[in-house]
Amino acid sequence: MDYNTNIKITFSIFGCFFDPNDLTKLIGIVPTNIWIEGEVIPNNKKNKKREESAWEYSIYSDTIYLEEISDRLVSIFKEKVIIVNDYVDQTNGLTIKFDIILEIAEEQGVVLYFNKSFLNMVSELGAEIEVDNYILKNE
Repeated sequence: MDYNTNIKITFSIFGCFFDPNDLTKLIGIVPTNIWIEGEVIPNNKKNKKREESAWEYSIYSDTIYLEEISDRLVSIFKEKVIIVNDYVDQTNGLTIKFDIILEIAEEQGVVLYFNKSFLNMVSELGAEIEVDNYILKNE
């Protein structure tokens, strides 16, 4: 099977004692995933429950250029940063994070360019960035 390099960015807000549905109503952006603290984690044989609530918005593309995806994310959220910050300030204990997942096809690479607009949004939100790499080997 031949693989292509893919990049995914997930913008997430998570913590205890908040309802992700309230955030959805407030910013008017439908998340790609939410869960509520105390819910049973799907496909978990031990019936473990979520330890926190989360609101996530993901963008996924088969590209080698992070900037293509980060620009899309910035364009969606740039007018919502102040609203998100106000919400996080009013709801104690929330964390904002950008997860960047690189699925790198064997013998390909990626271009991890963090442009100013993305870095400004990360900074304005007081967010963290986590990058995970996965090498996809052709068989």
